[in-house]
Amino acid sequence: MFGWQPKAAGRMQAQVLVSHSVETIQMETIELGDPGPGEVLVRHHLTAMSPGTERASLLALPNTPANLWPRNVGYSAVGEVVAAGEGVDLAPGTRVLTRGRHATAGLAPMRDVFLVDDDVADQEAAFHMLLRISMQAVRKARVEMGETVLVIGGGLIGQLAAQFAYVAGAGRVLVADLDPSRRAMAEAVPWLESMDPTSEEERAALAEGPTGGPQVVIESTGFPAPINDAFIMAGHYARVLLLGSTRGSTESVNFYRDVHKKGLTIIGAHDSIRQPDAGDNPVLNALPVLWSPRRDVAAALRLAVAGRITLDPLITHRVKGSEFKEVYDLLFDFEPSLVGCLFDWR
Repeated sequence: MFGWQPKAAGRMQAQVLVSHSVETIQMETIELGDPGPGEVLVRHHLTAMSPGTERASLLALPNTPANLWPRNVGYSAVGEVVAAGEGVDLAPGTRVLTRGRHATAGLAPMRDVFLVDDDVADQEAAFHMLLRISMQAVRKARVEMGETVLVIGGGLIGQLAAQFAYVAGAGRVLVADLDPSRRAMAEAVPWLESMDPTSEEERAALAEGPTGGPQVVIESTGFPAPINDAFIMAGHYARVLLLGSTRGSTESVNFYRDVHKKGLTIIGAHDSIRQPDAGDNPVLNALPVLWSPRRDVAAALRLAVAGRITLDPLITHRVKGSEFKEVYDLLFDFEPSLVGCLFDWR
């Protein structure tokens, strides 16, 4: 039977997605123990796919663990508490966000558990990890009002970063992607533009103006080569953020011409390099400049509820958890039509 169910002995079983070798994925049944101290047992409603991360992991691309198998997939879930361990004051039925894998249920430590307001739909809540990853990059860019921002890569992370850049005050935000469908996805959001990075005409138009290009460039493809494009297309004194987890080494960078002579600032924008949560410290929690993961998740979801960012155009696939194979076939084929995917475990 597909789903989350009790065993006769009182233990719980869950169906989970797992990979045992390169370019494979399957569903297995595992037994979940009772939640330990500081843990909760959560029944998942939805989990969101992170296509770039999952593809890199399941294809064992560079900068991923070489021989670590089996591999779990998924890290952004919304669900409800079934049981709480010692020291946890959450009632059964409480809706929460976790870094749960693609599964019907899972155990989560409280450090990875986020409460979510009732007016936030499951659809938006499931993407909380992807939202926070994109938001922290835009924060690190320190986008100022009126600036032009170029996002290279129209995948899920890039599209979200573009929307956050506009919310942050950018006067113009462009999404550059080789695929026409992803450019159209950006154009479907009224406050975004798109460009074809292979078009010399469009690149020349982008370079017009006193700075010779955008003041902020966010590279989000995860491929090594476009980092050179980010340096070349950036304007003088621009900030270049490396948001995509690059899978390999970028070759033939002309640092003198494309970085030094333009006065670029290069910023590593991985989500792991950020201010940690303040925990129960009331002083740190009162400081608005400390945008921790927990505070970014809350802020991103409030923006979604207010309609200042939109996920609807980015969700290209919604499937039952048992229908995972069709989505992973697209993932392994680098199919550009796969951008945002939700697995429904209810």
